[in-house]
Amino acid sequence: MYGQFMNTPLHQKIRSGLESRIHSGELAPGARMPTEAELQSEHGVSRSVAQRVLNDLAQAGLVVRRKRLGTHVAEGARQVNLLRSLDPRIESAGLPGRMVVVSAGVVSAGSAEVDVPGLEDEDPVIQLVRVRHDVDDTPIVIEVSAIPFNLAPRLLEDGLEGVSIRAYFSNKDVAIARSRMYFDPILLEQRHADLLGIDAGVAVLRRRRLMWQPNGQIAESAAYYLKPDALEFYVEYSDQSH
Repeated sequence: MYGQFMNTPLHQKIRSGLESRIHSGELAPGARMPTEAELQSEHGVSRSVAQRVLNDLAQAGLVVRRKRLGTHVAEGARQVNLLRSLDPRIESAGLPGRMVVVSAGVVSAGSAEVDVPGLEDEDPVIQLVRVRHDVDDTPIVIEVSAIPFNLAPRLLEDGLEGVSIRAYFSNKDVAIARSRMYFDPILLEQRHADLLGIDAGVAVLRRRRLMWQPNGQIAESAAYYLKPDALEFYVEYSDQSH
């Protein structure tokens, strides 16, 4: 859960950008990563900052560092830091592949597929149901998101295949004061199983994310259904004072 946020440290911004390129497939397994000198030149940072970026990626299992051979993307680098999905300062979780929109429209909060706390049943929300495909175009994650209509009245006019809700809020000056994530073991319903191309009744871990505005009102309620063995999630903390 997050309260008031300070600016994201520079090394974390650089790392996040590289993570996104790895997860999107732009930097494929085995690809050479920028050297410390290249990161210094591109971002105007010290060698210690550049070194920390690459070391952090290595500790997360995303890259392999070898003396005289450089740093390369690790084979099977499909790990995702859950804090990227929770931290409003980071506008994208960096998951690989493309989004496919299944449905998008305005519904009442009471009929939305996810609970939207703090709203009356008749209050309008924009509901998006999208499926993310990996770099091999295999469906891996279903995303169901509900947003109060008054926060994003023109959202449906945008290209919903590529929009990140956190980036959209940032661009529209919608402040996020705190986020919370829940994990629920469930059996996959037929409608979700069909979207992932697997059998119904399979046990999956559903992730639910809630985001609130500074005034305590809900900004988004979302649920994510992950295809088993598609991605590996982790949580990592690093001391920003060193």
